[in-house]
Amino acid sequence: MMESFIMKKKKYFWLIIIVLLVSWITYSLLQPAIVYSKGDYWKIVYKPRGSGVTDSAGNPWSGYIKWRGLKEPKVLQVDLIVDGELVNLFEERDLKKNKDANFDGRTIFDPETFYNGPDISSIQAIKIAWEKDGENYEEVVKLKMYKRIFIPFF
Repeated sequence: MMESFIMKKKKYFWLIIIVLLVSWITYSLLQPAIVYSKGDYWKIVYKPRGSGVTDSAGNPWSGYIKWRGLKEPKVLQVDLIVDGELVNLFEERDLKKNKDANFDGRTIFDPETFYNGPDISSIQAIKIAWEKDGENYEEVVKLKMYKRIFIPFF
């Protein structure tokens, strides 16, 4: 009698694990793709905003470009590379660090550039130019689209 009870518990345990796993996989497959790219100094993330945003159209996207270093840089310019051509996204005057700006010293917030999602076939990368310790640097971060399989909360 006791062995039968233990066997039933094991069956239910594995059944619950399988249901949870199938649910998680289904949920993650239904999530939209995101843009997630890392360079040596910068990380770029763009993804669809959650529902309920009052200014949203069909698929509103927003994102950010985040500094990965310790000391805050002075960002000079941010450009999109569209079909091999540079298209200005932000200039130094757009990136002044203040409470009303979209730059907090480490992260550039961007709710508008890819409002309806990025077209990765034409927009290949983002080029960031910055100044740190009196020297100018620049980095080109290639944009990559990822389907969030098995990582639904990415």
